[in-house]
Amino acid sequence: MALGVSLFGLARLDLPITKYVRSVTIHLPWDQLTMPWMAFTSNWGDWIGQGWRLVFLSLFLLAMAWAFEKPDIKRVAIQTLIAHGIAALLANVLKHLIGRPRPKFVHSGDWQMSFSLVSGLDSFPSGHSTASFAIATVLAKRFPVVGPVCLGIALFVGISRVLRGSHFPTDVMGGAVIGILSGCVAAAPLRQWRSSLQEGLHNAAIAASIVFGMLWTLSHRMEDGMAGLALVVVGIVSIAGGLWSRKDHWVRDVCSSHHTWPATASVLFMAFGIAAMTTSPLVAGSAGCVCVATWFRHHTHAHEPKAPATHWIVLREGAVIGSLCLALLTLATARGILPFQ
Repeated sequence: MALGVSLFGLARLDLPITKYVRSVTIHLPWDQLTMPWMAFTSNWGDWIGQGWRLVFLSLFLLAMAWAFEKPDIKRVAIQTLIAHGIAALLANVLKHLIGRPRPKFVHSGDWQMSFSLVSGLDSFPSGHSTASFAIATVLAKRFPVVGPVCLGIALFVGISRVLRGSHFPTDVMGGAVIGILSGCVAAAPLRQWRSSLQEGLHNAAIAASIVFGMLWTLSHRMEDGMAGLALVVVGIVSIAGGLWSRKDHWVRDVCSSHHTWPATASVLFMAFGIAAMTTSPLVAGSAGCVCVATWFRHHTHAHEPKAPATHWIVLREGAVIGSLCLALLTLATARGILPFQ
């Protein structure tokens, strides 16, 4: 449900973002963005996300594993190839079944879906984004230390597809979801495909909710009226409740290496509070669905042992408080700064 709400909300930004990209593009013999950072992102993201380069990366890992006799690296290389294959198959089937026109062929922002094998009517989902997120997910699961870097590069590729005018934002989000699902399935034993899909859906829902919430906040002012005020009050109360329950966790668990349910609940309360303070029912609804899903997932897997993290406690708590402060600062100073609504 969170994915559906996020895609629905992001679809309302498809046309404004596409129009803005067109407004900063010079139509020479080839399209050229006028802003240097946009041109850099567009060109390098397209270069990184080319399918054959991603295959080469997997083959390079496979060659290194064979040369240095590293079975773990070999397993990862094979899993990236499998993830890429699954993602490419799903993306290409959906592209032609849905037949959505690419941004340069449509000016209304509508989906206009119909089966097509014609080039240019294959916008959803983004193939570059699908493949990049599939490989990044495998690498993030196998090498958690570099996971944020891998996923950040995949996001960079996705942004480049929008800036090039090749895809709408919803195409990129759709590709990211398929890529994450493909990566989660490929990185786990085949007999665990069901739990891998559940994990992938959960992770994809979290990512989609965060990206949608950030885009909506940066492109919209605070809603006026009683509805907006009510959401702000709900957000403040939720954040205060999360901090209060976190306080108990700090007192009791300062030397513990286990991430308890009260600590998880406090993060969910704060996350929903931030979403509510955007004053957008769509953002709050998406975040609420993610929080409920996380609550059920935690209780379902409550019997699983938690990894020890004694030396990470200070860093973990600092990240929680730092993220909260950054989100509040964004809400206070950066609302509506993006030039599209």
